[in-house]
Amino acid sequence: MKTNKLFAIAFLTAIAMPSMAFADDSKSTEKTDTVAANSKEVENRNVMLNASSDNQPRQISIGLPSSLSATIYEDGLPVSYNVWPCLPYLYWTGTAGHGRMGLLSLGESALTSGAVNYAVMSETREGGDKFETHINYTTNIYNLQRYDLAVAGPIAKGLSFSASIYGNLDPGSNNLADVQYATDMKILKAGLTYRWNENKGKASLFYRYAYTKSMTDSYGPFIYNGDGSVSEYNGFRLGKDGFLPQNGNITYLDIMTGETKTTNRGDGTHALNNALTFNFDYEFDNGTQLDIRSKYNYSNAYYTTLALSGVQDVTASDGYTYGYDYNGHKAGEAYEGKIATRYLLRDIGFSRDWLTTAELKRKVNNHSWRLGFNFFWDRQGIQANTGVYAHTIEADPAWLYKDGVQGQYLNTGAEYYNSHETKTALYASDDWQITDRFFVGAGVRLEYYELGGKASLAYSDNAGTNLIASNNIRTANWTLTNGTVNNFSHKWFNPSATVNARWTLFQGFGLVGEYVFATQHPNSQDFAGAYYPITDAVNIHLGRAGIFYNNSWMKLVSQVSIISQSNYKSRTQFTNPTNAADVATLPITYDVQTMGWTTDVVLTPFKGFQFHGLLTLQSPKYKNFIIHPGFASDPDATYDFSDKTTTGVSKTIIELDPSYSFGKFRVWASFRYQSKQYINKTNSLYFNGRWETFAGIDYNYNEHLGVSVNFINLLNQKGADGSISATDLLDADDAQKYNNYVMTGTYIRPFTVEF
Repeated sequence: MKTNKLFAIAFLTAIAMPSMAFADDSKSTEKTDTVAANSKEVENRNVMLNASSDNQPRQISIGLPSSLSATIYEDGLPVSYNVWPCLPYLYWTGTAGHGRMGLLSLGESALTSGAVNYAVMSETREGGDKFETHINYTTNIYNLQRYDLAVAGPIAKGLSFSASIYGNLDPGSNNLADVQYATDMKILKAGLTYRWNENKGKASLFYRYAYTKSMTDSYGPFIYNGDGSVSEYNGFRLGKDGFLPQNGNITYLDIMTGETKTTNRGDGTHALNNALTFNFDYEFDNGTQLDIRSKYNYSNAYYTTLALSGVQDVTASDGYTYGYDYNGHKAGEAYEGKIATRYLLRDIGFSRDWLTTAELKRKVNNHSWRLGFNFFWDRQGIQANTGVYAHTIEADPAWLYKDGVQGQYLNTGAEYYNSHETKTALYASDDWQITDRFFVGAGVRLEYYELGGKASLAYSDNAGTNLIASNNIRTANWTLTNGTVNNFSHKWFNPSATVNARWTLFQGFGLVGEYVFATQHPNSQDFAGAYYPITDAVNIHLGRAGIFYNNSWMKLVSQVSIISQSNYKSRTQFTNPTNAADVATLPITYDVQTMGWTTDVVLTPFKGFQFHGLLTLQSPKYKNFIIHPGFASDPDATYDFSDKTTTGVSKTIIELDPSYSFGKFRVWASFRYQSKQYINKTNSLYFNGRWETFAGIDYNYNEHLGVSVNFINLLNQKGADGSISATDLLDADDAQKYNNYVMTGTYIRPFTVEF
């Protein structure tokens, strides 16, 4: 279903977000220490600076497997119950309709949601006693057109309104031949807010409509030089040329009906969301606060993704022909040369959620206690059609047919489930300032988790040794018309806990420490394929300890960390190293462990200037990671990735973020260095280290008008990026064959100027 990446540990960043992103209002409160142990949020992190996409928050690395999307909250609740099947970034982006954004800390995330990750927080703009309008317009050198308008104001005593509209028409930089816009996103929001009892009570009702068509394709061919560098292939410009045919028609086999259907990639990923949120806040006379957040989500998503599966050479006798007249070639004409293969995921998914959180909290003397409750209910499902497709290797290529048909190995990775999930949880925490110099915060979460539904399982185990329905084995052309549907049901207890402490030894200097623990179990998507998932608990442990030092012009923290996760699960595609068209989709389960040392410093040596620097040294490793792909041409092959360095992760990370404000101007930059990254799980191929660079100039004409110019990939670095799953199984001997070898993969965004 998806290929998961692994990322590295990183801690506090300090530069304010540029105007193209969203101002972080949480920076308004001055902290005594660089790492405030009792803070529920992480401050000063430019989460919207994404080197891969300009309308999605970047995923912040903590040394654990990352999901398809950053975790995003809006008005105290998740934008999507789960990141799959309805990706939250399809329904959310930072807009003028948000009054505030921040970042939830790891410990706070574990307590309030049971997950150990940083979560982007956003709050919808509320109306007040004054009328206000916020307008943002953004364009770039590739003709991006982004419109963003929000209004708010009073209606009657105590009653106010807010409304916003956001539109994003982005053609992208790589001139895709089959679509006009790589991203077409629309978000409409409206809200009413009522305040009473001298603002001690507040109730808000928000409605959000979001519709997104995402037709992006960030792939391209290049020559891998064998030394970690890449070169241009036949004039193909990574980031500037499209790598999909102008003819967007793709034929697949519908797993529900058994019918052969054709979709056009121009429809791409299109997702719809309607959300209704109710917020209630009340402060009692004794200072106790009651906060309630409740939301109903109605979401649909249709995905047409074409992940790269490899490159191979074919001859005229291999049966590949042009699928239609193209560039002087006739339909049916034999093809020989290099081909790129694509793995189709034609997914149809839905999610219906009712999410509610209630918190009771109060400050008493030197304690700040809190009692919280979650009730999350979800209905979701997926129908996933798969296949392997081939096209020529050039800008705006042509589809190739194999033996007269477009798709091969249809539905060998097909997925289906229709399920429900319920999470009921109580959590409590207390922040205790024991003395002026010693602070301890602790919390615990007790979650009862139920899931059940229908799937099409062939095996009752993850290893495929206990067959329960032979007609559910994913052979070529499998559909539910010749398979069966069976049931699954589970109930689990998922505890989480966190404790953190700060001991100030003398003015500005002290020790900090934190421990976070969380337990999780499989969710619905783990039952999508033919194999029953391993149901053992997923245990996450994070421990870190270090020192801090603050003075009038410097804030520094240095910490040593260790983080581990057991029984991480995903469904991943593996490509046979001897046959790029032989792709196996299978469930994988493994452990991850990362040790690291991070030093973070913020300098403000003179008025208007701020510099943030970060250095991370780490060693992320796979543990207990053995797979048996079961390739058609090599069914007995076994691969062991244990103790290999995780792919797409650097052992050294550097962040340098200077900014300077003078008069009405602000000049800022953000430089991120990532050292060598392994391309594949065998660690036989790698990319050299690279810099990700951002910069900008902001000019505030007055309190009502500001203008910005922002630069992405300031150094105009060119090259490939991330991991390449098609090469995951290459050993060292195979890797030698990849010197000066044509490969395909993702790439970093090209130089871009935004206004």
